[in-house]
Amino acid sequence: MFKKVFCLFLFLLMSSLAYSARVDAYYLVDVESTNQIPENAYPGDQISLAVTIINEGRYTTAYDLNFELNLPEGFTPRKIVKTLDKLEPSEKETIVFQFESSKNASPGTYILSLRMSYVNNDSQVSETKYISVKLADIYKLSLTDLSISNYFPHLGDTIIIKAHVKNTGSLEARNVSVALSLVGSENFSGFILLSENVKELGNMKVGDSKEVIFKLKASEKLEPGVYTFMLNTSCLDCSESKRQKFSIHVYGRPELIISGVDYAVEGRKDKTVRQGDRVTFSVQLDNLGKESAKQVVVSLDTDESFLGSKTSYVGEIEREDSGSAIFDLAVSEKAKIGYHDIKINITYLDELHKKRLISQDYKIYIFKAPEPNPYLNYVFIIVILILIYLILKLIIRQLAIRKL
Repeated sequence: MFKKVFCLFLFLLMSSLAYSARVDAYYLVDVESTNQIPENAYPGDQISLAVTIINEGRYTTAYDLNFELNLPEGFTPRKIVKTLDKLEPSEKETIVFQFESSKNASPGTYILSLRMSYVNNDSQVSETKYISVKLADIYKLSLTDLSISNYFPHLGDTIIIKAHVKNTGSLEARNVSVALSLVGSENFSGFILLSENVKELGNMKVGDSKEVIFKLKASEKLEPGVYTFMLNTSCLDCSESKRQKFSIHVYGRPELIISGVDYAVEGRKDKTVRQGDRVTFSVQLDNLGKESAKQVVVSLDTDESFLGSKTSYVGEIEREDSGSAIFDLAVSEKAKIGYHDIKINITYLDELHKKRLISQDYKIYIFKAPEPNPYLNYVFIIVILILIYLILKLIIRQLAIRKL
């Protein structure tokens, strides 16, 4: 008995699933794609809108299909109603609507509503889809192929800016001009104009293209940093101008110099360096440039007469600042008498992190160490003999005391 009931339940379940698999959704028809003709439509143009309709059902046919396109203000209908007898499952059909845009319509994107109605399994289905249509500007300019000769110039460098202006509208553009400006400044402060900052191109026919070239120079007085420029393209009838911004990073340069070299002899105030002396050697550095000098290292190139560490890490020297390197050196007791050459080498990284080197020669005269006084030996011997005499006298006295 249980087996019969279970089999009956299983049969009913399978039948229900099979039936439900053949029932499609309530909404069968959808818009698969749209195509506006012409793609660049202008105010006053007649527009054809091709709409591809698809029956997304797998088993159900849609009957008595009706499509009506609703237009916003500024458009005149020509053919905006379409009908189809039926649309089989997975079948597609392209229908074409026609309308005209007003000459006074504003350029931009317009949303059109498409009202769809059809029969699905004896049920009347109604649905609305939304489609966009674009109107281009009659007077329209494009700015393309922007090129900058150097996005990272230095102070004193010349910058060349090139671009192409094209009439992409549907009518001749009158009195076309392109203006170059420095964002945030009315007079290109810090830059020297080597050409006019406004280029007058006159009238441009539909499809015409012209090149504009601007030249300017970053003056030595300009502060290093990022500067933003703008190209503004306009014409007499254009409703809006075409603008394009770009930025350049102007660099200065560090200008590191050796502003002073000095030394001092340990234990003495004079500058006489002798064999065996200890000498403190110092190098003063100044940065006269407009960028920091980074990872500054000072090293001394000497002969074997000078002993000790000959490399000093100074680090970063900011613009219009200074730094120093100090070396503690010992003069060899066997150093040659006379002048000795010292080459001072400074390495650092510039504003582009490239290694730079500056050098300077320096001379120090080494004198002979003073000869010891010969009489000092006799004095030393006499002192020793006196000490021996006093020690013997003390011993003899102690022995005499014990005998008593």
